[in-house]
Amino acid sequence: MSYTTIHKSNTSADAPPGRGGKIWRMGLALLLPTMLVLEAGAAKPLAEPAAELTVLHWWTSASERAAADHVAARMAEQGLRWVDGAVAGGGGGAAIKVLNERTLRRMAPKVAQLNGQSMSEWADMGLLLELDGVAQRRNWSRTLFPQVMSQLTVRNHVVAAPLGIHRINNLYLNKAVFAQQRIELPQDWPGVLRAAKALRAAGITPVAFSDEPWQVATVFEALLLGEAGPALYRRMMVEREPQAFDDPALERSLRRLRDWRGLALPATPPGAASGPQPVMLGERPWTDLVADFAAGRSAMLITGDWARGELGSLGLEGGRDFDCRAVPGTAQAHLYSIDTLAMLAGSGAQAEQEKMAELLGSATLQLGYNRIKGSVPVRRDVPVDELDPCAQQSFALFANPATPRVPSLVHRMAFSEVGKNAIIETVHRFALDPAQTPAAAQRKLQGLLRALAPQAAPTQPPRPAR
Repeated sequence: MSYTTIHKSNTSADAPPGRGGKIWRMGLALLLPTMLVLEAGAAKPLAEPAAELTVLHWWTSASERAAADHVAARMAEQGLRWVDGAVAGGGGGAAIKVLNERTLRRMAPKVAQLNGQSMSEWADMGLLLELDGVAQRRNWSRTLFPQVMSQLTVRNHVVAAPLGIHRINNLYLNKAVFAQQRIELPQDWPGVLRAAKALRAAGITPVAFSDEPWQVATVFEALLLGEAGPALYRRMMVEREPQAFDDPALERSLRRLRDWRGLALPATPPGAASGPQPVMLGERPWTDLVADFAAGRSAMLITGDWARGELGSLGLEGGRDFDCRAVPGTAQAHLYSIDTLAMLAGSGAQAEQEKMAELLGSATLQLGYNRIKGSVPVRRDVPVDELDPCAQQSFALFANPATPRVPSLVHRMAFSEVGKNAIIETVHRFALDPAQTPAAAQRKLQGLLRALAPQAAPTQPPRPAR
């Protein structure tokens, strides 16, 4: 296989940046115009061999790595070489930071994982190669789902190639654990609480949970969808109506988040101090949660279906070894995130980039990649009967025109990077601070939305020297 690794970072930047990070970004935005004018005309970096495409991304788990390997192998068959630029960090924060730094240093990769609103910011700066010709030749407007085409398009130009659609609002249940303990698989929240009580009595941690900020917020947005419903969720996270944040559903969602996290905490020993006592679960990688779930050390897990890909790498199969259900209250909705790869403009490899984009959108690659990754194809014409029942269910739901499809906040489908990080930080602080009431957290989110509303434009990525 034609495959090379050139960068890997263990930096944990998934947590929303603090004050220092915000100041760094503000300074970067102010200094870049002057710096880039001074650098204009400087010697261009040495070009890579024409057939090589450096790909910066954050797919580093076993299943993600296998999915990337699949793409690399198919590229090699087309005479293209995937030069790997993986950056560790499930939420992608570290990868975005590296992409900014490399672009500022005029060392931008030729291909980068950019999803949703962050992709729009880069396109507005003219940093992404327009793929309109590829989209027309391959008839993407007919073969891809409309929501996918919308995510790929910025100001009437296609600026990225699609890979897969993830569903976020999943509740995974370990069937072996439930069967061994003779506990009925829950259908609703009362059933979840009954099951959790029985699991605790059997010495099993009911829920797998991490205090890593993006994971906390991923659970929260799924719970919010259940409590608010698709219409109110859209008013909050897409239309950003301040009055929508007054709704009691938001407070209920925050309370539900704290209750769900509580099901992952160790049982309170007799005679323990009463009152709010912070208990840290640790910012564990999502792969650790999946491993606990697979081994039966926990029985329930709310997360995106990238977990299903990882469970597959551990030898488990959806429908047989674990049950994949929607978070209660969200069965008819699809909270989605779409993986995309953008081609950086001005790399001198446009022909190779377009060739890769065509491959990524092909039916054959779509089926092979998504089977490994846990996601589902972006094409409407791909037969999914070879995928497991969980994937077939997700695909059928997304393909149904009557399904409310709502974009994920945490995974960049609804908010800019700055707004997303601010909301994640607020939710994360609430989840870990038992002294903060849900009503207080709701007021903070309302204030945050008002603070974000006047922004004329999102923080822009760096513009490389021409």
